[in-house]
Amino acid sequence: MRPSWNATAALLLALSTPAVRADAWGASAPPAWPATRVGALARDWVTAFNTGEDAMRAFLKDKMAAKNLAEKGVPARVERYRTLREKYGRLQLERVIVSSASELTVKLLDTDAHAREFTFRSETAAPYRLASVSLKESVPGMHGMFGGFHNP
Repeated sequence: MRPSWNATAALLLALSTPAVRADAWGASAPPAWPATRVGALARDWVTAFNTGEDAMRAFLKDKMAAKNLAEKGVPARVERYRTLREKYGRLQLERVIVSSASELTVKLLDTDAHAREFTFRSETAAPYRLASVSLKESVPGMHGMFGGFHNP
């Protein structure tokens, strides 16, 4: 007995479709942050971002590299946080784009389910604190020139 066309098509589709993580009930699991120092810092930054201004202020004081805080202090960073929070609402990991020991680029979904590309960089030596967070944004009038990077 030859397999039906539907069974063959279903098998080919199953073999060509990337695997999706699912729980016991078949629901998709959320993507995971990389198990790296910068992955943990990025996850904690997003948690602080979503929790509120006091959490972000505490995160910056505890986990931001001293050199970078000297260049741009906590008050200026909290002001930038307020602007981003008002503009994007809450953030959620959609997917990891590139991950290394000290740099992580991810797509984060905002409250309106628009994907935003963030790059997190950490120090490459102890104490391995967060060095920068960059957001790739379209710059009006630039039409994507230079990738539109803006460092919050």
